[in-house]
Amino acid sequence: MARVVCLSDTVSLVRLVREEVTSSGHLLVPLPGSRLNDALRQAVRQAAPDVVLFELTNAIDNPHIYFFLRSDQATRHLPVIFLSSRPDLDLLAPALGADGYLHLPLERSALHRTLSIYLDIPAPASAPRIEIPRPSLQRYAALMQRPSLVARVAACVPA
Repeated sequence: MARVVCLSDTVSLVRLVREEVTSSGHLLVPLPGSRLNDALRQAVRQAAPDVVLFELTNAIDNPHIYFFLRSDQATRHLPVIFLSSRPDLDLLAPALGADGYLHLPLERSALHRTLSIYLDIPAPASAPRIEIPRPSLQRYAALMQRPSLVARVAACVPA
């Protein structure tokens, strides 16, 4: 079981991340993403996460939390993925050295793909697709055009 720290103050974002992380059997540790203090530093260290999801906002302390993660010996090598609605995120994330980034509003499939790079997350199970031959579809369409046949077929099929 892996641990994911989510540094965010947005309840709906944390809820979406929690659903994705816990559905894969991993643990989510949500922490505030707007106030850098010793309690937050200690909480991140104690969580010993495998991945950090970090909502990059314009709050005063917010960018400093990222710099703390990169400068602290215990968290320096953790993958950090930015989550932000900033239009310049494509340029900012690589410039700061983030391991990845996702634009907000967050798409669940994008979150799944990104987390699967760093965590052992199975691919989502998809429903098997049943292929119906084209002649069968054409016959069915023709049958639906004749109400008398539909009535006869309905009478033969038990309810």
